[in-house]
Amino acid sequence: MTAAREYPMRKKTINIFKEGKKTWGSYDDFPLAAVGVDPAPHLSRNSVAQPFHLVTARDELLVTMAGTGTVEFRTPSGVKTLDFEAGTVTYLPARMPSRVLPDTEALQVRLKAAAPVTEAAAFFCTSCNALLHSVEFVADVPQQKYWDVAVEFNGSIEQRTCTRCGAVADPVDLSEVAWNDVADVLKA
Repeated sequence: MTAAREYPMRKKTINIFKEGKKTWGSYDDFPLAAVGVDPAPHLSRNSVAQPFHLVTARDELLVTMAGTGTVEFRTPSGVKTLDFEAGTVTYLPARMPSRVLPDTEALQVRLKAAAPVTEAAAFFCTSCNALLHSVEFVADVPQQKYWDVAVEFNGSIEQRTCTRCGAVADPVDLSEVAWNDVADVLKA
């Protein structure tokens, strides 16, 4: 990361498209509003599949400003999907694993609780849909946990092996995420 690199800033008035050009990678979740605004808007420009299903203790909304794709939900009755396009507002229920799968680059605002809440990163078997691995946490800077959990998953054949069917999941693609850099800025 270079010192001259711009990043979205917390402001009272936000031009989402202007701020979206400053995002560094997919699923950045840069906080945009002043501290204390609840729910807090978080900006991402997503171009690759979300590396894991995110589970949160509170309901969230995902507002798509540009792009198309699908949100995948893991429900007790199986996998369900909802398509999104510019203008779509997708309800993300608490405690339901969801994952963004963009078809084109998607500029999205996630409205989430301002205070840290319990979250989990969940990985599922692509062969039989069983839960492979999940890590629950509460963090002031969740981007650091997202990175750490995904890197650990990639490095562990045990975490990537399904206990139900024996399939071994491929490592998740982290080439388009900048969670470490985002976390460094948010911690500073």
